[in-house]
Amino acid sequence: MTDNEYDKAEENEPVTMEEPGAITQPNARNPRRLHSAQSSGMESSVLRFNLNFTVGSKGKQKAILSDVAATVKWGHVLAIMGPSGAGKSVLISALTLDALFGRTEGRVTLNGVPLTDKIFKSHCYTVVQLDQHWPYLTCRETLRYAAELYDVAAKEDIDAVVDEIVQKMGLDVCVDTRNARLSGGQRRRLSLGIALLKQPTLLFLDEPTTGLDAASAENIMQEIVRVAKEENLIILCTIHQPSTKVYQGFDEVMVLSKGREAYTGNVKESVPYFESIGYPLPPQTNPAEHFLDMVNADFSDDAEVDRILDTWQEKRPGAGSSHHKKGFGGVDNDDEGQEGVADVKRALLRKEISIMFSRHLKLMMRDPVLYSGRAVIFFVVTLLFSLVYLNARDYSQDQALNKMWIVLWLVSVPSNMGVVAVYALNEEFKSILRESKNGMASPLSYALAKTVLVIPIMFVFALFALVIASFVVIDMPWDTFGVAIIIYAATMYVFECVAECLSVWFENPILGMLQFMNFWFGSFLFAGFLISKDDLFWPFTLFYYIMPYAYYLRSSMYNYLKDTTFDSCEPGTSAGVCVQSTSGSDVLGGINLVYNVVENEDTISADIATLIGIAIFYKILYIIGVVYKSSRVTTIHEAAK
Repeated sequence: MTDNEYDKAEENEPVTMEEPGAITQPNARNPRRLHSAQSSGMESSVLRFNLNFTVGSKGKQKAILSDVAATVKWGHVLAIMGPSGAGKSVLISALTLDALFGRTEGRVTLNGVPLTDKIFKSHCYTVVQLDQHWPYLTCRETLRYAAELYDVAAKEDIDAVVDEIVQKMGLDVCVDTRNARLSGGQRRRLSLGIALLKQPTLLFLDEPTTGLDAASAENIMQEIVRVAKEENLIILCTIHQPSTKVYQGFDEVMVLSKGREAYTGNVKESVPYFESIGYPLPPQTNPAEHFLDMVNADFSDDAEVDRILDTWQEKRPGAGSSHHKKGFGGVDNDDEGQEGVADVKRALLRKEISIMFSRHLKLMMRDPVLYSGRAVIFFVVTLLFSLVYLNARDYSQDQALNKMWIVLWLVSVPSNMGVVAVYALNEEFKSILRESKNGMASPLSYALAKTVLVIPIMFVFALFALVIASFVVIDMPWDTFGVAIIIYAATMYVFECVAECLSVWFENPILGMLQFMNFWFGSFLFAGFLISKDDLFWPFTLFYYIMPYAYYLRSSMYNYLKDTTFDSCEPGTSAGVCVQSTSGSDVLGGINLVYNVVENEDTISADIATLIGIAIFYKILYIIGVVYKSSRVTTIHEAAK
């Protein structure tokens, strides 16, 4: 873009941008800027909002926000301040279409166009209060994957783009450090760096200085103000109690109390306004602290706070409509910005899936808990149980029942470890939801990539669990190895799909973990060995057919013992099974007399197919949950006239 074109941009004339994905060269007036495939190229925009928010049912409604309105133009930062409970976070939730816990009324527009989920994902970016980045990726890897998903440049230019963002955000010292080891300030800078890769029109920041010391907080806020100016962004941020220097760096400020405005407008006019209504700034006092003390109903006279709020209601520009008339808090309308919101090109789904596949393969290999850690635990636990049942390696009929029990323990204890996956996958899905909210990628691409990656892991689990414990210690026939691995992997996949499903449908991971334990215990209870299917009270018979252990146990026992030869047995000398035959098939029939879930008929194919069917059922529920949860947004209702 030429200098002349930038002059036009500053005068708010629409500008034709470079092709998506191109990187303009730096010049004296403007640093090199990125243009992602998802960037509209809008450089002169205006956000306007006027919102009410209530919770509760009709007749018992409580107002959380009442006629809160503002206008913010490109290149400006609006700081939203207020004491605890003032409504700051609720306002950000409503503006980011995340306020699903109540009713939002009013209007939010970007360049005159009502804000929708599609527009938000294309043109907005939100940074939540607690920065959560993939802990086992480095800062550089995080930025690189974000650059690829946002399609900011050709593949060969991605590294240069990442290096540029690293320098802009001052991340040089930690660029190859894993995210789990970053400081609070570094995590915030990384979040801003990812936002810059997208090149949004509108950026939301919820408490960006939380947990930071004074110096770090000041540096972060200076960076935010600089980014707004250089990148022509509209930035809204909630902030608790900024220092004087930080406060004076903002363009506009909104002071909230009890869900209402005490002041909204130019920072430079805030002190004169409060002085004009009888609240002058004491000498050597931080303006932000002074305003917050005045409107904090917990420590100030409640009636006095109401008077301040009522006074602004009367004096504010536009009498509460859109806040764009001149006067105290007014916005200069000579700079309205372009009208309309441009359509945005998205990266192809297959490209997203490929990038997700690469990223989550790396995460799987590095995460010591979710997959590799469980595999090691499976090895240790199954080895322990095989040693406990060491005598079951003998092919004497008095050990036949012990063979059944060791087969069961080798799957039931490891499958119980899926409860860990519920917690880990819940945290992972929350990260995916944030990426989806910011238009980085579709959650469906994540679900498909993870599905492809997880299936081979189930076979790895089977190898760790069975090779030593079952085939070396217990001396199961090696010619049954292949089928045994398939049966075991299919069973573990059922529990993995259940864990995935619960991790998505339960926002609280603890509740999801409890439900997983219920499923695991139900699988144990209704598998046909604690109580026969024929002895179940009829409504509970259904659980026998939809739980996995019966299919696993029946197929595994038949696979292991059908062609084996047992020692002969004299009637009355065996504590377990005793049949007048040495055939493994006949011994299976003897076990059937005690536990009828075990059969001497070949049902392996049908049982594996059933296990896969159960897994697919939960996988479908999981994908439905992913799509549903990622599509939930706030409906902004037109205010009643």
